[in-house]
Amino acid sequence: MSESANTGRVRQLATRLPPASTSAGDARDFVSTALRSWSVAEDLVCDVVLATSELVTNAIEHSVGEIRVELSLTGGRVLLRVGDDADTVPVRTAPDLLSERSRGLTIVIALSESWGHEPDHIGKWVWAEFGQVSVSVGGAAAATRLESAASLPLDNQ
Repeated sequence: MSESANTGRVRQLATRLPPASTSAGDARDFVSTALRSWSVAEDLVCDVVLATSELVTNAIEHSVGEIRVELSLTGGRVLLRVGDDADTVPVRTAPDLLSERSRGLTIVIALSESWGHEPDHIGKWVWAEFGQVSVSVGGAAAATRLESAASLPLDNQ
């Protein structure tokens, strides 16, 4: 992974986006560029980018003001936070199989090790944490992704 996993270095970036349909794409670009510049493993980059897209899309749909995206890497753990001006609590709903909607939090839960929400003076933050640790393999550092139970295959597959 990067030296932050080994040195305890903290890396943080943040951006603000308008509540526009293009903001989900802008957030994906922001997060993928940051994580790749930090040498995060590509499979984890893909997971965090997808979670970003879902959380920013929810913020666009459920609030009216500026959207805040914060990303940090500390000790091999990635923390994604998306803030908006709505004070409503995010609720995971069971998606209708024919619906194009209502899968955002289900996807975030499946991809992340943990997630949650917290109020702030503007509205709220919804966050997701992703874990990755460096493991020495034959003298070289290799990235190993920590799997969550949600990512395991179902018994009937």
